[in-house]
Formats: sequence, C-alpha cells, structure tokens
Amino acid sequence: MISSVTLEYNDSFKDLGLLVNSNFNNVYKLEELTDSIYDFIFGYFINNQLVGFIHVNKLYETMDVVNIVINPDYRNKGIATSLLNYSINYFDDINSVMLEVNENNVAAISLYKKSNFIVINKRNNYYGSDAALIMKRDV
Repeated sequence: MISSVTLEYNDSFKDLGLLVNSNFNNVYKLEELTDSIYDFIFGYFINNQLVGFIHVNKLYETMDVVNIVINPDYRNKGIATSLLNYSINYFDDINSVMLEVNENNVAAISLYKKSNFIVINKRNNYYGSDAALIMKRDV
C-alpha cells in the first residue's frame, strides 16, 4: 500500500535514508518535509512497515525526484516503480519530472530508463569523482 509518510514513521524514514546517504538525517528532517507545501514523501507499506519511500519536490509544473529508497530485502519487486508512478499520477498539473542520479548507480538508471526517462545532461565530478546524470521525463 502506498500513502503519505507521517511522523509516526520517522525512525523508519531515517533508517532507510541512511542507506543512500550517511548524512541523510542531517539533511532531511521528516517533520520539516511534511510541513512543506513543496515536498511530498510517499511510502510503500507492507504489514504497516515502511519498506520504501520516494521524496519528491513539486514546483509549478515540474516534479523533482529527490530520493527513492527501498529496503534491500524488498528490492527488485517493483516497489520503486510503483512509488514513482504513484508520485507522477498524484499530481494532475505537472508536465515534466526531473532527477539526477550517480552515473554508476546502474539499478536506478535502469529503473528510470524503464520509466521513460532520458538523459539530458551530465555534471562531471558531482558525486566526488563520479558524474551525475540529469534525467527528464515528460508527462
């Protein structure tokens, strides 16, 4: 089941976030994100357990994917695709979705390409020595 992540799941949100960024808990505060009119956190729940989430930012007609995180025990089960599609369909007034991804994150790039994203730019040395691919999908 997919629904908005509430403060009740703050500990799970933090734990999942640490899987993608060791500084996650200093950068992303669920209490601030849930109060924002621009940020949306949608979670994938199994038996009332948060097993993955997507954090998106919406400004005017563009949605930016900030993070998609799935518990390793639940990967390759279509959860990330479901969260991405849910987020895109949640808004009826967006015309594009943007994101950046580490050029070496093969699994994420595969997900995005499967979801009709295309690479529109590259930022060299964005993640240390790794480049960031800027990807876009028109809606």
